Amino acid sequence: MDEILVEENFARMDGRDMNVVLGLLDGLNLEAEPTAPRNSGRGRHWELTMYWQPARPIPESTEAGLPGTVAAIRDHFVAAGKQPPSRVAVYRRDGLVLWTFQLDAG
Repeated sequence: MDEILVEENFARMDGRDMNVVLGLLDGLNLEAEPTAPRNSGRGRHWELTMYWQPARPIPESTEAGLPGTVAAIRDHFVAAGKQPPSRVAVYRRDGLVLWTFQLDAG
């Protein structure tokens, strides 16, 4: 199982939201854990930020499942009456963007 860290964003999501995100990532066979925020998460639009931990690229099967997972994350926030992220990004440990997806408001 590959590991991915999900950046906490206390301005935009609570513990229940994080548990939903972690559970959805688990459905992609990812061992997902929260990690401390690296920015304020404030502003009109926000990014749900994740950090890919393995040294190798994201497997094709995982990458193929990410759009559906991101849509389910957006749906969760909309159903909860919260602003969904406008973008989801997966970064490598060195900060290089590996994968990004722009979301609509739903």
